[in-house]
Amino acid sequence: MTPDRFEAPVPSMPSVPPAPVAPAVPPRPRPAGRRRKLAWFGVVLVVSGVPAGWYFGGGYDRWQDGRALRGLCAGAVDTAEVRELFHGAGRLSGYDSDQASGLAGCTVTAPGRYATLGIDIGWEPRAAHDALWALGRNRAVKRENVPVVPVGAGWVGVLSVASDDRADLVLALPCTAPDLPGQLIVSLRARPSMDPHGPTDDFAPAEQRARLGRIAGRIASRANGIWRCGAPLGGRIERVSGRADVKVVPQGGADGTCAEIPGPVRETPVDRTVPMEDCTVLTPDGKGTGFRMSAYYPPYAQDAEANAGLEETTGPGRGADLGWTTASCPGGEALFLGYRVAGTTVAGDDAFKAFARRSAERHGCSEPALS
Repeated sequence: MTPDRFEAPVPSMPSVPPAPVAPAVPPRPRPAGRRRKLAWFGVVLVVSGVPAGWYFGGGYDRWQDGRALRGLCAGAVDTAEVRELFHGAGRLSGYDSDQASGLAGCTVTAPGRYATLGIDIGWEPRAAHDALWALGRNRAVKRENVPVVPVGAGWVGVLSVASDDRADLVLALPCTAPDLPGQLIVSLRARPSMDPHGPTDDFAPAEQRARLGRIAGRIASRANGIWRCGAPLGGRIERVSGRADVKVVPQGGADGTCAEIPGPVRETPVDRTVPMEDCTVLTPDGKGTGFRMSAYYPPYAQDAEANAGLEETTGPGRGADLGWTTASCPGGEALFLGYRVAGTTVAGDDAFKAFARRSAERHGCSEPALS
């Protein structure tokens, strides 16, 4: 019998304790130099984003436009509110025009927007002649003149809103510096939107008229310095009357340019600095024009006299349909014209006397000589 095989006892293995878990090691701080690099990188991102936003936001285009327009009209043009006048136009361009008889002429446009702003600057009497022509007064009162309204704020100026999409504004600067040819005249022709699909009445809003006035005032202020005129300047223009302020007043009650004239009349607001005034006596039914009257003060009186064909006359006078008189005023002579519209029987003698007397009084002139 085979003896059982001897098997040595297997010793039990001692239990191995679990390896200890290493404690969390805090992250190693970045070197200070690296932190500075990251900070500078952030600054670069921010700074580089500013020009990008400025560029894509239109800032670059406006800057380029400003550079291109800076020299227009010998540097007299200020386009601060022209974009708003042009109904928010994004780009502006401009060019100088030939001004053989004046000092400067230029035009600002909004490409693709059918908008223009024409500017002329010159000395009287040539510039006064051109201004009256632009206002449609190249024939004095012998045509249906568009009534002018004062610019106000101390400026010697008028605005004529001739139609829905245009306006003409003229400022005169009574220079005080010696050895100058005369008054400096700044004329603006505004066509903010000739697009038939654009606004139907550009200058019905009061802010548009005031904006055009402020543009003209800044241009006149620059011109005053450029040509060393030394004229006293007006203030900031906050309001300019419009067509709605040219009122038809029934019998009695007129308090503007037709004050003291029995109605019905069509009158405009008054201002002692306005260089032109208009008053119309209507037919008895208030629907037709019977007798038109206008007053012209320096620097426009002389040219208005020529337009009326009165260069060879002296003192007051009367023709078949035209009456006229003058008055001595600070800065020169004023001319008053009255014209009876053909085919009407409206008597204008008393109305003309009242109109001339009140207008001259407002402007500090002598009593008009009346026949």
